[in-house]
Amino acid sequence: MKHWIACSLSLFVLVITGCDTVNHAQLQVVAPKSERGAVASIPASERDVVKQVITEIAVRWRFEDRTSISLTPDTICSYAQVDVKHPISIKAWAAADRISIDISQPPAEVGESGAYQNFRNEVMSALKKQFGERLKQAQKLDQVSAGASKP
Repeated sequence: MKHWIACSLSLFVLVITGCDTVNHAQLQVVAPKSERGAVASIPASERDVVKQVITEIAVRWRFEDRTSISLTPDTICSYAQVDVKHPISIKAWAAADRISIDISQPPAEVGESGAYQNFRNEVMSALKKQFGERLKQAQKLDQVSAGASKP
């Protein structure tokens, strides 16, 4: 009986809190292979490309530029929707040997919204054209936090 109550309570908590999780994807552009074993770093030109691609998409989606208020070190750009109940946001920053791009949205329902999926796919497609195989969607365990470097 205690086992049944514990399982029921766990399921209830999961259902109630499941809607409070944020839809989140992290894309990473890794630095090009360096010559002679030098430490790889992201060239300024690639930061500019990421900023240009994200800015063009954010403007089309009518996002607000929040780069100037970002607290993340080495922020390349930061945008968010305004005047919507469940805003999508995107932030790109440089850390060590990669550029990380976070796309997130507090969900209106369980799972990803169509708008979130469309936005993420548009960003991924545009960046894939620029960076090819160097663009990766990071798995949860491989994601880096803003301001942290990945070894």
